[in-house]
Amino acid sequence: MDFLKPPTPTELQAIRVRVESSLPRADQVDDAISVPVLIPPPAPPPPPVEKPKPVIELGDLKAPPTLQSYAEQSPKGSEYLIALANVLEQKGEFQRALLAWERVIDSTKPDESQAGVALAAIKRLRPTLPDWNAKPATSIVIALHAGTGKKLAKTLTPVLEAVARDLEKASSGIVKVKATVDIGKTSSATKGPTPVALWLAGTDKKPSSTEVLSFTVDAPDALRQDILKTVYLLVRSHLSRSTAHTPPPGLSAHEDPQDALHYRITRLGWSDFATSLTLPPKKTP
Repeated sequence: MDFLKPPTPTELQAIRVRVESSLPRADQVDDAISVPVLIPPPAPPPPPVEKPKPVIELGDLKAPPTLQSYAEQSPKGSEYLIALANVLEQKGEFQRALLAWERVIDSTKPDESQAGVALAAIKRLRPTLPDWNAKPATSIVIALHAGTGKKLAKTLTPVLEAVARDLEKASSGIVKVKATVDIGKTSSATKGPTPVALWLAGTDKKPSSTEVLSFTVDAPDALRQDILKTVYLLVRSHLSRSTAHTPPPGLSAHEDPQDALHYRITRLGWSDFATSLTLPPKKTP
């Protein structure tokens, strides 16, 4: 074959047609169906990093517990103390577990769920354990004062004394409460509900005292509940002002104030509350 002979015009035209037909045309778009576009699948999310579980420090289980037990671990937070309390319960250390549950509500800042879990555990354990202080001679003595008119004094006295016994039980024997009714002058012409003023104080000559709160008595049947509600408010307010405790929450609409005095105020709370009333009053500048 003669490779040096140039192609004829007819052969050149045939070559041009063949080459052009093999090249893509710029005025046409490839069919997306016939030319699939491969999109790489998204990368899987990284596996969640599990938070390491804290090491639970039970302390010396042979040493007798104190009212302040586990307070030193409160900086670790509510979640840690809840885990600690559960481990202590599993080991049958119910008195220590109760102390850990109490630290959740009086020494940390629990959320609503954590506070509910701790309160339920306290209500479950407290009735199964003996009073913390079984020696009345070592109780901290405070006074529950009520001021009212002569008209209500006779009715008020036995109710106030019964509330005083309730407070002693609520404190697990830590506090001894003396009930005192102070009778003021009232006019015989005075009509309407009778006012009652309440406060708690130490028993020294110049004792420290809570603030004074008052309420009116519309029906004698409600007198005990009114006193219990007011006492709870007094203790709650004094703890928030005079101690480093996490303040107990306010009473809900249908909450029994007697239950709140037993379970929302811890045994350490009662001890610190009563102790603060035995200290000399703070001097106002």
